[in-house]
Amino acid sequence: MSKKAFHIYNIFLLFLLLSFNLLALFGAGMSGGGVPSSMWFGIGLSYVIWGIFYFLQFVRPNKAWRISWFLVMAVFLFFWETGLGSQVGLMIFN
Repeated sequence: MSKKAFHIYNIFLLFLLLSFNLLALFGAGMSGGGVPSSMWFGIGLSYVIWGIFYFLQFVRPNKAWRISWFLVMAVFLFFWETGLGSQVGLMIFN
């Protein structure tokens, strides 16, 4: 993965994460209960997690290192966005 492709893939994943989080916030805001703090925690921490994985990929110029950490990031953020982040937020705030 070249440096340009590395940045393009990560920015694409960030935009995907941003759009999914905005859709989730819109859906929670349109519901009667509003947006709970556990949801804000899960959404905010998803960007921190993305940043940590981005830094881990950026540290090493090795192509296999970047690809493997990109795949780990994509899988982890998938599970985080599909309920793990909300469950961790509920455990902390309830």
